[in-house]
Amino acid sequence: MKLQGYHQYNEPFAGKGTRKWNINDSHHDLKDLALPARCALELIFRQFAGVPFKLEHLSKAANGRITPADLRAAIPELLRQQYIVSVCKAWGDRLYFIPQELLYLLQQYWIRPGLTPRSSCDVRLVKEAKRGLALDLFRSLVWIACNELPITAKGTIHQRVLTKLSQQIALRQEDVKGLALKYPHQDVYPEHIAIMLDMLLELNIINQGLKVWELNVHELGLWFNLDLAEMNEVLYQRVLLKFVPADTELQHFVFVLSSLEWLEGEWYSYERFITWLQEERLLRPEISEDRQNWMWSWVEAMCGFGWLELGCDHAGGHAFRWMYRPRGKGLSPSASAKPSEDGQTNIRFYIQPDFEIIVPPEVPFAVRWELEVFTESVVTDRLSIYRITNDSVAKGIRLGRSRADILCYLHRYSAGIPNNIASALEEWGSEKGKPGNEVIFPKLDSPTSGAWEQKGNLSEAVIPWGILFCGENMAACRLYDAIPEKAELFPGLEQIPGMWLKMARIYHPSTARQLVSQAIQWQTLLVLQICGEMVEYLPSRLEGGEDWRVSGKLFTPFDPEGYEAMLAPKDWENMYIQLPEIDNSLG
Repeated sequence: MKLQGYHQYNEPFAGKGTRKWNINDSHHDLKDLALPARCALELIFRQFAGVPFKLEHLSKAANGRITPADLRAAIPELLRQQYIVSVCKAWGDRLYFIPQELLYLLQQYWIRPGLTPRSSCDVRLVKEAKRGLALDLFRSLVWIACNELPITAKGTIHQRVLTKLSQQIALRQEDVKGLALKYPHQDVYPEHIAIMLDMLLELNIINQGLKVWELNVHELGLWFNLDLAEMNEVLYQRVLLKFVPADTELQHFVFVLSSLEWLEGEWYSYERFITWLQEERLLRPEISEDRQNWMWSWVEAMCGFGWLELGCDHAGGHAFRWMYRPRGKGLSPSASAKPSEDGQTNIRFYIQPDFEIIVPPEVPFAVRWELEVFTESVVTDRLSIYRITNDSVAKGIRLGRSRADILCYLHRYSAGIPNNIASALEEWGSEKGKPGNEVIFPKLDSPTSGAWEQKGNLSEAVIPWGILFCGENMAACRLYDAIPEKAELFPGLEQIPGMWLKMARIYHPSTARQLVSQAIQWQTLLVLQICGEMVEYLPSRLEGGEDWRVSGKLFTPFDPEGYEAMLAPKDWENMYIQLPEIDNSLG
């Protein structure tokens, strides 16, 4: 299986038979994991987050009594239970990583930022949340339906079209400039437009033709059968997946910021949050300027995407609050306005006598889509407002809707049509005549039924690639699900005497040196008898020739945390190599 593009090494495995993770059962799943493997997973998660690693990199994650050998020995069980995934590069190197959807769950399990909210009286709003990606995408789709996206000979969208498209969305270039996104034709597409195009491509709502990009009406219908909360779930997962660099600290920052511990609408100190991450050793004590800039750019982008707001206190400290916090993949965010068996929805919009239409947030997007044909958009937000005019009705007829179509639609999805509105529509519709032969604005079949049941939740669907990527390129990798054998985890295991691993014995200094050297190679513990007491010792470096010594860390019953100690063969009586147990289903 080839990984197309990059997409942070996780996305190619979504829906490919991997385990379905849900935060509601994460505690139960981790309890089913053997304790050594659970401890290993936590250390791997804290050290690497979702960044790929090789077996030899596990020494960076080892801590105290848990050695790199312990971590390697846990790999088979973690692979088998799909807590980690393995890929192989074209030249044979094997990489391991924690799947992206699992990062969110592990963060909820192990890292919960229990910070106290700030008083709202102490914080002044500096940057409010914009209307959000979902509504920006909706306005973009409406404009594309009426105008299409013509392509130049170089394969890019015309500049004048990009200008018009930019006018449809609330997201601005300065909202996302600091994320340092990478994509083709960066000299043509500003960042905010690239994000819109990327999302449309990933959701498969746009088909890329040679001369024009066009709407994929079938996929459009599937997308519009999600409510606003569900759209935000899908979009937030795409943002987490594609916009975060292959940087462990930045990934921890992003996923902890996504924690369910934050209360919506409550202000929190940004500086205190950063300090807490440092106390948890998820950020280093000295944060580089580049990292600081990127982290602040991320929270600014969350404002642009409609999820977060920023403020400041009287002393100049920064604050943030979630206005809408996506809950993470696999959760049901809210009760949706799903259709009944006859295709109807009980959510209505309201037609006012002054020709304005008030559309509550619960009204399905498929219903709003048809409103765009014969009305003027006044406000697009969670609560949207449209207006019926003579010109808008003329537009609707030009785009293929008859007077009867418009009246039927309003009767079906509104709470009622005022008499003056019905009379005006009859009059205006009669003046405009019949619809033209060429229908430009696509009509969705039964906008509140069918598509949901046919395909299920779009958040679990396999989604095509967009144009954005961030971090390490994994295009040359393929899924590699073979469980490593003992000989791969501990090279040379078959060549050493079995007694080295089984019982404490007295060895000649030259043989003892071989045992020490092998333990260093495997990064595992030695068990030594010193003054009649059995202790554990993690050797790190051999020194000297005939009168050799070894430096390492000594663990005793009185000092389980261990301390640095240099030993010579004369310092112990008996010894053996303590190799950690490996899943006994291996050979």
